[in-house]
Amino acid sequence: RDTAEAIAARLEAESSHRYEVIAGSTGKLASQIINGAPFDVFMAADRRRPQALVDRGLAVADSQQIYAFGELGLWWPGGAGTPALDALASLAPRSVCIANPAFAPYGEAAWALLQSADLDPDWLQSVVRVDNVNLVAGLIAEGHTTAGFVARSSLISGKRQGTVVAADEDVLWFAEQAPVGQAMVLLTRAEKNTAARHWVEQMRAAPIRELIQRDGYLLPVEQD
Repeated sequence: RDTAEAIAARLEAESSHRYEVIAGSTGKLASQIINGAPFDVFMAADRRRPQALVDRGLAVADSQQIYAFGELGLWWPGGAGTPALDALASLAPRSVCIANPAFAPYGEAAWALLQSADLDPDWLQSVVRVDNVNLVAGLIAEGHTTAGFVARSSLISGKRQGTVVAADEDVLWFAEQAPVGQAMVLLTRAEKNTAARHWVEQMRAAPIRELIQRDGYLLPVEQD
């Protein structure tokens, strides 16, 4: 959300267009679009749901693009040294938080990692699930939960706002895992909306790419 707001401010300063950013988990936003929500551009945290909208005829196929890659990490600020995935078993499961894998791509990635860690199935089922990965970062920062799976972007934007502080040694980044590919698409209802098209087109512009990278995302390789 913070990055999208910064992009909106930049585009509004350079044009006559005006934007409203609606934030939420990828799965819930996609469901709202399917049920008729009047959105114009869908910026997802995965590739699957934008493609599903294209398949339904709700999004313009040739507008689809990867705009960023996100990185997932385990943040455990009270732990001793660098967090370890298997050490989570020493915590009560209700003190470990992930984004809900049913709705949030970062939650899907976190759930896959937890399942690969050979943790007790009953322990896994009791892990706390919240709506999105930004809420995970907020709960850990405020001390409401001990550890959780966060996005690098949520920690970086939080630091900028003075709300989240995480030392590098507090987070175990899963660099060996494929980064979370985040796709966007122009919705069919906005095919002739010049402001919406401008937003999509500007995602490849250098100033916008710089904003995205500043906030902790990896950039896709530019295609000629």
